[in-house]
Amino acid sequence: MAKPKLLPLIKPYRYLLAGAAFSLVIFTNMGLVLPWMLKIAIDRVLPNADYHLFYMLCGAMVLIFAARSIVRYIAVYLINYAALRMLLDVRQKLFKHLQSLSLRFYDEYRTGKLISNVISDVSLLQQLIRTMISMIDNIFMIFVLIVVLLLLNWQLALVILVIFPLHFFNFFHFKRVIRQDSRVLQEKMSEISANLAETINGIKVVKSFARERTENRNFFSSLRPTMDLSMKMHMDGNACWTITDVLSLFTYLLIIGFGISMVHSRVMTIGEFVAFYSYVGMMLAPINALSTYSTSISQGFAGADRIMKLMSVIPEIREDPNPVKAEQRLRGEIVFDHVSFSYVDTPVINDFSIKINPGQKVALVGPSGCGKSTISNLLLRFYDVSEGKILVDGVDVRKYASESYRSHLGVVLQEPFLFSGTIRENIAYAKKEASDAEVERAAAMANVDEFVYSMENGYDSIIGENGVSLSGGQRQRLAIARAILKDPSILILDEATSALDTVSEFLVQKALDMLMKGRTTIIIAHRLSTIKNADIIVVLSEGRVVQLGNHDKLMGQKGVYRDLYTTQQKTVAQ
Repeated sequence: MAKPKLLPLIKPYRYLLAGAAFSLVIFTNMGLVLPWMLKIAIDRVLPNADYHLFYMLCGAMVLIFAARSIVRYIAVYLINYAALRMLLDVRQKLFKHLQSLSLRFYDEYRTGKLISNVISDVSLLQQLIRTMISMIDNIFMIFVLIVVLLLLNWQLALVILVIFPLHFFNFFHFKRVIRQDSRVLQEKMSEISANLAETINGIKVVKSFARERTENRNFFSSLRPTMDLSMKMHMDGNACWTITDVLSLFTYLLIIGFGISMVHSRVMTIGEFVAFYSYVGMMLAPINALSTYSTSISQGFAGADRIMKLMSVIPEIREDPNPVKAEQRLRGEIVFDHVSFSYVDTPVINDFSIKINPGQKVALVGPSGCGKSTISNLLLRFYDVSEGKILVDGVDVRKYASESYRSHLGVVLQEPFLFSGTIRENIAYAKKEASDAEVERAAAMANVDEFVYSMENGYDSIIGENGVSLSGGQRQRLAIARAILKDPSILILDEATSALDTVSEFLVQKALDMLMKGRTTIIIAHRLSTIKNADIIVVLSEGRVVQLGNHDKLMGQKGVYRDLYTTQQKTVAQ
């Protein structure tokens, strides 16, 4: 019944789903006794006025339908619990899998499409599970009713069964057509979700260039094909239902025509005819239901395909089979040993080698695109090296357990990401068990208290999405407070002050000086004036080390560093 790609998703819940399907089948088939009792009433109770048999039939019906109500409660509970539990677990597994993927995956896969996978596609899967359980119930009921009809009158049953293959051909034909359209529709909707997320995130750019009308037109033009495709799917579903309805009409006419003849010739009794007619009506109901399932089944399988495609992406960063758990505190010795790295086929780092002793401050400088940020990403193990190795405290970073290793590294970015909660929550994100006193101490060291007490709710002030209510300097100090609270052994500063004004830079630099004390620090710098006190300055060009030394040594040499520094000083002077 299920497509092979769906099996890995439903396998953990097979017993729960089987129980739900079984209870629903029992509930449905318990209702089949009514026409048979009606037959007895017409053929035996009515002609003979046999009230004793009538009371027995009434008592049996009450007991059966009381039991049926209990079974229905169990069936509804199991169906909904199975579907919702699967929805919860699949979303959790999908989210966990997404977190295991490298940054390279996120460079290539749009955020809006991922959100569509986690929310929309999994919801379609839930809908598919419910539909499939109902289908199992309906198909089982059809086979039971075929047996009952054959027992009642096999000649009339065979006449009716001639039409049944047409019902199934109709269902499977439209299921195939709608499924193809559904796959295209969901792909288009995920693209629209991605574009919508991109437009909302870039709303400042949209407004600043007065492109609202253009974006509205683009959004409408992307939606219009989905409307046409959705309309086609609905009309295909309606065509499927219409054909089923016409076939049902012919079935009823055949029963009435042949039934009148058989009753008249005394081949069957009136009670048998009424029961036969009732059972055919019961059988046509699930057949008609199959025609309405074609859309939800097609959409569900398309959603399952997309989920399994995403789940089949192999994490680029893999844990070592026997990982080394990082020490309680790393010493901070870092060795880049002939490291090379490429994005797909584009070389970024070429034969990079350097040793950084514990507690040293090392600055990486060079023109844009020379590989500075890539080196920090390799150290953080967001990517793995193509050649060579990176050793931290004498251990290849690929040998460390990722979570324990990264717990010793702190990062402050040029544009730090903040969550939409409170100031306290954003700082405490670095250390979930941190006390309020620890949070406020880290905030004081990062000069966050310079502005936090001017806010109405202090540390409990809501800062909005990505700290929208804060200035650039305030967001940066908040990120530094988060790094201070983490107390990392190795600190990475990725152009942490390049986007700030002079006053903000002064306050942030003071916070950074406090943070760097006693830690191995790698500074990626655009403003060379901020790294004059670095122990080692590494000058990069096209992914290679072209100069190495402290500020005074490099200024005494002709080369890239002196040219960059001189140019920046002239720019500042102007």
